[in-house]
Amino acid sequence: MNMNVHVLITCFLLVTLMALMNGQLMSKEHRTHAASERANDLWCYQCFTMDHGEKCITGNSGNFSDYEHKCMDDRRICMVKRFSYTTSTENSTSSPKTWSLQRNCTNKCEPGCIVIGERTKLYACTACCETNLCNNGTGTANDLTIKEIDLLLALLLQAVLTVIMYPS
Repeated sequence: MNMNVHVLITCFLLVTLMALMNGQLMSKEHRTHAASERANDLWCYQCFTMDHGEKCITGNSGNFSDYEHKCMDDRRICMVKRFSYTTSTENSTSSPKTWSLQRNCTNKCEPGCIVIGERTKLYACTACCETNLCNNGTGTANDLTIKEIDLLLALLLQAVLTVIMYPS
C-alpha cells in the first residue's frame, strides 16, 4: 500500500510537471463574468516613433493630445516602452540616445529597465501606469512610480530583518 501511494504521487507530479512545461495550465487566464463585463474607460497616448517621428517623444510642445486613444477590451494599463543606447570610451560615456519609443494601451506591463552590453549599452525601459493619459513620460527608470520603489524598499527591509532575526 505504501509503495502504491509513492508511485501514485510520483505519477501525479510527473503529469503535472509535463502539463506545466507544455503551458496547458498556464496558457489561460480565468476571469469571472463581472470582470469580463467591466467597462474599460481608460485613455492612453498611443504613438510609435517609427511611424510618428520625434513628436511621439516630445509631443507638440509637450502636448500629446494628437495621440489620445481609447483603450479597448482587457487593455487596462498605459505603457511607455523606450529603446536607447549609450557609447563609452576609456574616459567618457555618451548621454543616452533614443532609438525608438512607443506609447500604448496594454493588458500586461512589467516596469523596469534591461541593460545589455559594455562599450555600447542598449537600454530597454518600460514604464506602466493605470490612470487616464498617464503615459506621457519618457519610459526611463525615472518614470518608475513610488509603488514600485516602495515594493523594492519593503523587500530590502524584509531581507535585513530576516538576517537580524535568524542569524546563522
